[in-house]
Amino acid sequence: MTMRDDAGHAPVKDISAAAVWIVCGLLFAALLGFVWFNPEALAGAARTTEQGLLEQTQNLVLAISLALGAELLFRADTRMLRAWLVVIVLGLVYLLGEEISWGQHIFNWETGGIFANINDQGETNFHNSEGGWLDQKPRALLLLGMILGTIVHPLVKHFRKGRGLFDNPWWLAPTLASLAPVVFSQLGALPKRMDELSIFAWLPYVRWSEVEEVFIYIFFITYLLSLRARLVQRPWG
Repeated sequence: MTMRDDAGHAPVKDISAAAVWIVCGLLFAALLGFVWFNPEALAGAARTTEQGLLEQTQNLVLAISLALGAELLFRADTRMLRAWLVVIVLGLVYLLGEEISWGQHIFNWETGGIFANINDQGETNFHNSEGGWLDQKPRALLLLGMILGTIVHPLVKHFRKGRGLFDNPWWLAPTLASLAPVVFSQLGALPKRMDELSIFAWLPYVRWSEVEEVFIYIFFITYLLSLRARLVQRPWG
């Protein structure tokens, strides 16, 4: 996949969208296979998720994303891009810290202090606090940005003859290489959203929101890999 920047520079090559679709499709199929044959490997024993395959996959994906973000931070060639990457890296630190309850899932300390009062799952994190303001609301905002960037922006750009929603700066909008994680995240969320109809009640117990989160976090990898691939081809800065 190649693209030309707004100033008319030579085309730059993006990461392979087809490869991303294949990897995401294989991972999604593997997760569904585990649902059938070994659901506890996904959810963890006794229906806890912290030590299950899904949570560990999320942690690995976030760690890879964080490493990519940190590496790109040193490559950034403008102040604005560097500031944007600082925001992303800090966001990834927060996400990874929250997923491991800032070390509680590793070192198994007891929950105390303010977390004992506000956390509805007895963990040392903020996203399980009452109201969902540090969980559901940020996730909805992130999903909105993902959908605007990978679906709405390319469509607008197509029908407006090259003028999209987020053309400048060039690094802000994700490319179509990041579309697959968005699609598979929403496929993973379907059972949860249809659960009120009990359509998927016959499936083994799985927290489908965790499947959704795996692909939401993979979005960071594809976004950062795409940004890196295009950045190293831009000698003009």
